[in-house]
Amino acid sequence: MKIGIIQVKVSSDIKANLSFVTKHIQSCIREHAEIIVLNEMWNAPYDNEQILLSYKTHDKCYQLLQEESRKHQIIIIGGTIARKENNKIYNTCHIFENGKHICQYDKMHLFEVNIEGHKLYSESEVFTPGNSIKTFDTKYGRFGILVCYDIRFPEETRLLAMKQAKVIFCPAAFNESVGKAHWQPLLQTRAMENQVFIVGANPQHYVYKQFKSYGHSLICDPFGKVLIDANQNDYIVYDIDLAMIDKIRKRMPFWKIRRKDIYDLVEKEPKQ
Repeated sequence: MKIGIIQVKVSSDIKANLSFVTKHIQSCIREHAEIIVLNEMWNAPYDNEQILLSYKTHDKCYQLLQEESRKHQIIIIGGTIARKENNKIYNTCHIFENGKHICQYDKMHLFEVNIEGHKLYSESEVFTPGNSIKTFDTKYGRFGILVCYDIRFPEETRLLAMKQAKVIFCPAAFNESVGKAHWQPLLQTRAMENQVFIVGANPQHYVYKQFKSYGHSLICDPFGKVLIDANQNDYIVYDIDLAMIDKIRKRMPFWKIRRKDIYDLVEKEPKQ
């Protein structure tokens, strides 16, 4: 199963972002990608003022992804774009298979960082968190979806794996400083502890005000090995073998040995 990752060099020019995505979907198709993944907030710089404006381009971005999925008969994991509903803005990933909209996931865990007791940045100033864990079924099997900061919460990834997701996609926008420290170890750990493939899609390096993106989109196998690192390339395509999951799970039977008589993880219905 060939997976393409597009690392958008994001700008404040929506036409340039749309053009970049269209061009590199074509690039991935030429290398026979069957699934294409975009990074988080590919249609606007990761800046709260820009995000508040960007939801106005939601429909245009949605239509582009849907049409490219239909035209090429592929699955597109549409990174994320800001979506407005009932006067709330969500950080939303739309997923299409052959032009059909098969899943919508709103980022559940919103990033916040504090320095010396002062809030330096908070996504909750613009976004409302989602309340649903999402898997989706495709002709290749069942997959799961996380967005960026979600990767730091092992419970969500474990629940996706418990729902039989074999590949978990994580569109993200890790910045340069944190990316160097945490991006690869987080993806590797989530992959090895759940014995699944993890696909992390990050924007390639760009600078907007104080934000510097990291790049280095990765695919990790169920043993935690990094199969490919996109570095600062526009896109990559890599062929994964889903049969490796059963092979690793037979060799190291984590799922059999888990002490469900002592502990378990239960998904709750969100409060309305």
